Amino acid sequence: MRPGARWVARAEDHGRGWQVQAPEPWDAGRHLDPLHVPSDDAVVLGLDVPFGVPLPWARRAGVGSFRDVLRRMDDGTWPMFGTPASAPGEIALDRPFYPRAPGGTSRAQLVDGLGLDEAGDLLRRCDQPVPGAMPSAAPVFWLVGAQQVGRAAITAWREVLAPLAALPHARLWPMDGDLVAVARPGAVVLAEAYPRAAYSWPLGFPRTGWSKRRQADRALRAAEAGAWAASCGVPITLEPALRRAMADGFGPAPAGEDPFDALMGALQVIAALEGLVPDAPADLDDERRAVEGWMLGRPA
Repeated sequence: MRPGARWVARAEDHGRGWQVQAPEPWDAGRHLDPLHVPSDDAVVLGLDVPFGVPLPWARRAGVGSFRDVLRRMDDGTWPMFGTPASAPGEIALDRPFYPRAPGGTSRAQLVDGLGLDEAGDLLRRCDQPVPGAMPSAAPVFWLVGAQQVGRAAITAWREVLAPLAALPHARLWPMDGDLVAVARPGAVVLAEAYPRAAYSWPLGFPRTGWSKRRQADRALRAAEAGAWAASCGVPITLEPALRRAMADGFGPAPAGEDPFDALMGALQVIAALEGLVPDAPADLDDERRAVEGWMLGRPA
């Protein structure tokens, strides 16, 4: 996860509706450290990284929950877990990320190295495509290609999730229960907020014909997000600095996609808390809930 790609969009509701602020660069001292101490508020931190691991791998690795993975990563039980394998022979159940660099590699090597049956075993249920709405997500353990998410997962799990998840006031969604049930005063709830899912649920962006790397397209989609915020039935106020950034498409550089996505993720969290998009599906069994997790807003 490139440091410059880490952005935060804050939204607060103190009883008068949601106040959404302009995205700002991630600063651990300001955004992360305060979460280590319980406050009077309920805090939901949505992160654009996978919260969970594929169930076939977890069964072979002998872990019963994503919390168990974070614990083994944090306490030294699996010292090589976050070190990507450079060659097929280095792949192991406790070293599942592969490859360190592209060239002469294949997902088949990862499947074989982990002792799985097929490439589909690398995907969580929520990584599967939604026909007509969202393509398949990349496997969390696969580290090459434009859509790979594994490197961001390693960083976020090590620096954010594992330390926070060990605290008594921290909750993981959906592992620890329904979102509204666990978002109680004093709690910090960690959830997977995938902006690509937010484009469809709740924002309704067109699936094709635009790119978040183009300023004009970002401005157009941001205007649609503003219209959704004004008409969704929930009081949402976009602060002036945010409105200016949205109208400008978050600047001319392609990197404007990062604050753009931070805002879309924040709107997704609001929609989930307000019941405008679904919580985890009713047919998500306990084992998958504990191990694989789910994406906020994504339907079954």
